[in-house]
Amino acid sequence: MGGLRPDHRFAGRAAEQRFLGDVLLDAVAGVPHAIVIHGEAGIGKTRLAREVCGDSQLNVLWGSSVHFGGASVPFAPIAGALQDWLSRADADERADTLAGTDGLSALLPSLGVSGGVDSTRLPMLVDLVLNRIAVRRPTVVVVDDLQWADVASLDAMAYLIAGFRSQPLVLLATCRTEERGEGHPLHSWLADMRRMPFFGELRLDPLDLDGTSSEIEGLLGQGPDIELAAEVLARSDGNPYLVELMVSGLSGAERTLPATVPAALREALLAAWHSLSDQARLVTRILAVGGRPISSAVLTEVAAGHGLEASSIAPCLAEAHDRGVVETAPDGTPWFRHPLLADVLYDGLSPDQAAELHTDYIRVLESRPTEIEAADLAIHNERAGNLDATYHWSLVAADHAEGLRAPTEEAIQLRRACALWETVSPTIRGGRDERIALLRRTSAVCERAGWPEVSVTLLTEALSLVNRKQQPLLASNLLVLRANCRWQSTAPAMADLEEFLEAIELTTDFPESAERAVAFAELAETESLHGLPHAAIHAEEAVRIGHLSGSTQAVGRALCARASVLETSAPLASLAEAELSLRMATACGDTNTANDAAIMRFNALHELGRWADAAEVTRAAYFSTVADGAGSWAYFLAGIAALEFIDLGRWDECRALLRSALAGRSAGIPGAAVRLAASRLSVRSGRTEEARQHFDRALELISDDFNPLRPTVAYAGIELMIAEETAADAVAWARPRLTAQDHAPGPWDDEALPVYAQAAAEAARVARDRGDPAGMAAAVEALDGVIDDWPREPFVDGMGGPDVQAMNQALWAAEISRCRDTPDQPERWRRAVETCGVAGCRWHQAVAQWRCAEAELVTGWTSPEARDLLRQAHGCAVELGAKPLQTEVEGLARRSRINLHEPAPVVPVVDDPVLAGLTGREREVLAFLVAGRSNGEIAKELFISDKTVSVHVSNILRKTGTTSRVAAAALAERRLPDQ
Repeated sequence: MGGLRPDHRFAGRAAEQRFLGDVLLDAVAGVPHAIVIHGEAGIGKTRLAREVCGDSQLNVLWGSSVHFGGASVPFAPIAGALQDWLSRADADERADTLAGTDGLSALLPSLGVSGGVDSTRLPMLVDLVLNRIAVRRPTVVVVDDLQWADVASLDAMAYLIAGFRSQPLVLLATCRTEERGEGHPLHSWLADMRRMPFFGELRLDPLDLDGTSSEIEGLLGQGPDIELAAEVLARSDGNPYLVELMVSGLSGAERTLPATVPAALREALLAAWHSLSDQARLVTRILAVGGRPISSAVLTEVAAGHGLEASSIAPCLAEAHDRGVVETAPDGTPWFRHPLLADVLYDGLSPDQAAELHTDYIRVLESRPTEIEAADLAIHNERAGNLDATYHWSLVAADHAEGLRAPTEEAIQLRRACALWETVSPTIRGGRDERIALLRRTSAVCERAGWPEVSVTLLTEALSLVNRKQQPLLASNLLVLRANCRWQSTAPAMADLEEFLEAIELTTDFPESAERAVAFAELAETESLHGLPHAAIHAEEAVRIGHLSGSTQAVGRALCARASVLETSAPLASLAEAELSLRMATACGDTNTANDAAIMRFNALHELGRWADAAEVTRAAYFSTVADGAGSWAYFLAGIAALEFIDLGRWDECRALLRSALAGRSAGIPGAAVRLAASRLSVRSGRTEEARQHFDRALELISDDFNPLRPTVAYAGIELMIAEETAADAVAWARPRLTAQDHAPGPWDDEALPVYAQAAAEAARVARDRGDPAGMAAAVEALDGVIDDWPREPFVDGMGGPDVQAMNQALWAAEISRCRDTPDQPERWRRAVETCGVAGCRWHQAVAQWRCAEAELVTGWTSPEARDLLRQAHGCAVELGAKPLQTEVEGLARRSRINLHEPAPVVPVVDDPVLAGLTGREREVLAFLVAGRSNGEIAKELFISDKTVSVHVSNILRKTGTTSRVAAAALAERRLPDQ
């Protein structure tokens, strides 16, 4: 080798480099992207990111996820990327970029801003700052080791991605394929992100023989023998890092690997490490025990206890860097180039050696308060055998995660504390009551983190510790909590009713207790969901006992149950109860009841037809309950509010709401509600593929056994399939979902009928166009079948109030007429236009305007009313960004020779001797002259000849005493009122 340094060429990734290079070029052009690079450890994910970013002129910010002892550090990769930017930004850039973002001090203490921080705003602040950075210069944010990212960081990244529109910004993440066990949060995150526009993935496969040969040639300085390359490929499995380790020390003339070449991963990983000096090997062992990248200052102080001089640390790290063992992050912290090596080195320590090093880390970290990371100290103490300290620091770390609104990390720390309970000193852990309190807290956090099954297990353990005779109220409370956790993902069952009855029985000797009131409330609400009798009686009993108990929380819960019972029979009363429940729950910090009451309030407002109010107050409740730490059901509020905003034609507000909700990645029914709203908005915006992804994800999140979103699913699925031009399939798919034997359609199901009729009408139209009478008959027959099977008159005493019921009835009748191709279609659609306007549903009104104009124009007769309807529908479609509707309207206008541009207003009849003598047509032509239109344009707009226009213009000039069309227009502008 002649002393030459090896050529660490990046072999076999030309296609991947081109792909990512195009992504970066897109960012410069204002097309953002989020790309996740998947692959096994050592496959070259980080190297690929470095190669591509190093060749670009973009601003590159690096952040790495931290994983130590099974727990992640909240916001670690986000904080790392922002710290990378801070280290390079000048004072002016810092000031401009960070203006109004004091809350970031929670992530970047170096900012020096003190005071309380609303951690729920951190994703918004991160998004704001990164976008400001990108505005100054196109930016790439690299997140290394995504598989170790905490849930809070995943949420922040999801919020960033959900807001991608035209930013010069790329989010590039590397992710190991072997670090994701069952239940790993990254699974659901990726499933959600795959439904996002601008999101993509890149999988790095092992190198093939050519790639392996190319890498060896770069490392050894000459092309390898084919047998050597084949053997290296076989032993390394095409892993570039292992290839490098296997050929280190070879001359290049060998035909095979020597017998001393390690055959297993452990030996291969240690090959380069063994070539280090004794001191460098010791330093890297100490670094491995640290568990994650640590500052050189901490490493130096720990190493000092093992005979290493401070001056020797930097040279040792440099040596390890040169040999490819470690690499240095932009902030100067060292870590292993191949993270598996840290595990291998740690496993090579004896238990006593490991415990001694962990003890040294504890000593050093506790002496540096500004660098203390409670989660790290919990792990170091656990591995040093200090279980009391492990318990203490786990709780401290849980409190820290709670402050950052990172429930998953909080749950991990609390579950560790629960597992340690039996081995911790009683003076540290407390007694049985403290254990029950810990189990209850952990259960509540696990529920917020989306782990209801774990919550049920923890509450069952807590119940086993309670003597029901001695502590009946506590047992009652735990039974209620467990039943509620159990039906987060499954339907309320008779077993839940039995638990509520048992909870009530336990409170018999405490007739005025808050626990009894809450048990009655939960019983009433569950009975209401099942349509069982006595729900109203039990709700009244809950309210009565709640007032006697003096507990605001109990009264709030009881009022929420009564609101649920009154929801359909007395929506005004239900609304009053829900609003009072919401105020009481908010006042006492009961986020679960506040969330449920907000849902009841929405239902009541929707039932009353007050859609705008329902959307606005529910949106506000969503943001409020999320900020207060509510569980996943807070996202249900976002989903139902978003659906309302869509029909109201307030799509910008809907997009902003969905962006926040999609970033939350909620599961179950709440997550499905958000996805269904996103699917509907995507369909109407013309993004059909994106809509399909959202819809399929929603179906994945809903249990077939418990689907209260059945009509919403049917509505979204039908609309999607119509957009996919498979209306006949939509008819076949939806019919059993609307009239299934095990599901008697209720008032909520009526809302899916108009869109079902729309699918039938579209299927009939397609068949009519093909000359397929059988297909036409099948569509009509399917629609008639649903009409016959419906158990009552639709839209009579249904949901939505009289105005919305009238709108749905009109849309239903109009689509039936279109399906059957009856001559009364214009009249039916005019009625739909009118009722949609009264109900305030802009979207449905715009569609009805288009259909009404179409029904009239197909007769070959063009009226001013049809022109006005098309112009109004077109204006709404353009404003909303409803591309499919816009395309349909423009096509119909083109075929009908209608100009969609609004004409100048007709010159009115005024008490003016000069203008009053003009005829109606002459005033109309004069208006076009004021607008600067030519004779040809006026003729096209009014469907008259150029010669006729010329005659009208001559008459205008004569009657007004002007000598030119310009003079006539100027006179009109001067003499018109309000001109």
